[in-house]
Amino acid sequence: MLSSQQNHLLLEKIIKYSFDEIFVTDANGNIIFLSEKFKDLFGIDTEKIMNQNVFTLEKNGILSPSVTGKGLQTRKIETIIQETAMGRKLVVSGYPIFDENQKLWGALSFSRDITELDYLKKTNDQVAKTMLLYEKEIEKMKNKQMYASPINNGKMGQVFSIVEKVSSLDVTVLLEGESGVGKNYIAQKIHQKSNRKNEPFIEVNCGAIPESLIESELFGYEEGAFTGARKGGKKGYFEAAGKGTIFLDEISELPLKLQVNLLSVLQNRTIQRVGGHSIIHLNCRIICATNQDLQKLIAEKRFREDLYYRINVIKIAIPPLRERREEINLLVSDLLDEFNDKHNMNKEFSTNMISWLNRQEWLGNIRELRNFIERILITSNENFIDVDQVGITPSKEGDLTLDQYMEMIEEDYIVRMYEKYPSSIKLAKKLGISQSTANRKINQYVKNT
Repeated sequence: MLSSQQNHLLLEKIIKYSFDEIFVTDANGNIIFLSEKFKDLFGIDTEKIMNQNVFTLEKNGILSPSVTGKGLQTRKIETIIQETAMGRKLVVSGYPIFDENQKLWGALSFSRDITELDYLKKTNDQVAKTMLLYEKEIEKMKNKQMYASPINNGKMGQVFSIVEKVSSLDVTVLLEGESGVGKNYIAQKIHQKSNRKNEPFIEVNCGAIPESLIESELFGYEEGAFTGARKGGKKGYFEAAGKGTIFLDEISELPLKLQVNLLSVLQNRTIQRVGGHSIIHLNCRIICATNQDLQKLIAEKRFREDLYYRINVIKIAIPPLRERREEINLLVSDLLDEFNDKHNMNKEFSTNMISWLNRQEWLGNIRELRNFIERILITSNENFIDVDQVGITPSKEGDLTLDQYMEMIEEDYIVRMYEKYPSSIKLAKKLGISQSTANRKINQYVKNT
């Protein structure tokens, strides 16, 4: 048998760690006990609410309605749905308490937060309806051939169709595809077509931030949180996104500890700065991207399964460029215009050159094609560029200096290696260079993904 002291300690711990909020009143409705969880649900300190009357609180809209008050009046078990000023939705069950003489002694209630479950149900219903619309719209586009562009008629047509539909929905989107296929471009398209288009678009490469800094970069920090912390603290990327969009690229590179934090952010829509105690509510949209097989990483215990299901509400798979060759001619034309304007040139490709570009595999996808076209335009001495200039040698590059030629070789190498090791940490380790040097090389050569 437990002693009275042990019984008291056990009861205290049960109340403290209970998943539900616990609330007790006397027979007149005066509050005589409530658990600490009350503050999380109602935003009011327990000290301020103690000894107040539930009928008065109900009249003032704080308990709307009061299940303990109802139970005291009906003397029956009552269950209601209650919404708090903090925007939380609760299932509350109240139980009248009688003594051994069946005299009403008080009332006891348990409140369970169902906000997230309610949100997920609504989201899933909304997604199901939206996906049905997708299927109907895609079928309609196929039948009526609504899009004449080779891009819109191909595999990317289906991608852009989903982008059109999902942009107006506040659901988390997961973009999948090889490095260089244009995940950043698609994320920006979703943002630009949404009602958040006039708000910030914050891009975060999870693989390019050192593990020791990523928590403070994502969530911010308070003054004095660690040695070297900025005076006055600093906003993190989530806060900086405001009512806009945060794009978490290379989500698979996020350390497991931070994956837990991100899961909490997705569940509660709140963050805490490093070294801080205040709860910061978020109103940004989250888009994630990966070039890895997340389900394989889950099997290898390198990515959390519960996080995967959180970010995988709407998945958009972006095919590699070699599977959508019908786009290459249009891409080449657009890139020629872009780089001619950028470098104040007026160069063009021969028919043979364009045919050669169409036959290449482009393992680095659009990024590799961009880098190749810009390099050829810059290094060629001719305004009309033919296929014989693809075989790059110093003699064909207008007497390049050794430094220029070595930089050209380095660019090719960095781009190819980044395809295999797509983060500054991995690239630095493989090439035997510092992470800061790897970051500089990535920013110099691997851009416009």
